Amino acid sequence: MENALILAGVDGSQNSLLAAGVAARMASMIGARLALIHVLDEPVLGYWGGLHNRMAEDVREEAEKILSTIAERVQRICGMTPELFIEPGSPIETITRIAATEPGVVMVVVGRRGLDGERHARLLKPRTGHVPVHLAGSLSVPVMCVPPDVAASQICEAIEQLRTGA
Repeated sequence: MENALILAGVDGSQNSLLAAGVAARMASMIGARLALIHVLDEPVLGYWGGLHNRMAEDVREEAEKILSTIAERVQRICGMTPELFIEPGSPIETITRIAATEPGVVMVVVGRRGLDGERHARLLKPRTGHVPVHLAGSLSVPVMCVPPDVAASQICEAIEQLRTGA
């Protein structure tokens, strides 16, 4: 599977770090390449005084920082250098587009809950997030949805190192 590519969606949440670790482990097991994608959450404020452009630059810089940190951990712990994508748009549309146009994508791995899910307290028991559900229904490759509460030791000991940076 030399041209196979596993695409992992990361947004900086703990669940996305776990998903990146699972994707790295899967890529290592099948001899595939790993790609990490961060979809930009662009500001929707007015364009007064260039504020929008400055905020968009800040969002991109933060995404670059997140991806470079995760890529460094994957390189150090898993011994592979992931490809990096930073794309604007909605996560569903952007991941769907990249999965359809990037050669060799054989699987998409995402966390069940992203950064927004971690920020909001849930009164009810959390269910599968809308991004994995939409991706699973629209992509022609397998979509792995990694729950936030899975024990890292159930998957791979190195995944806990990816999450904590240790």
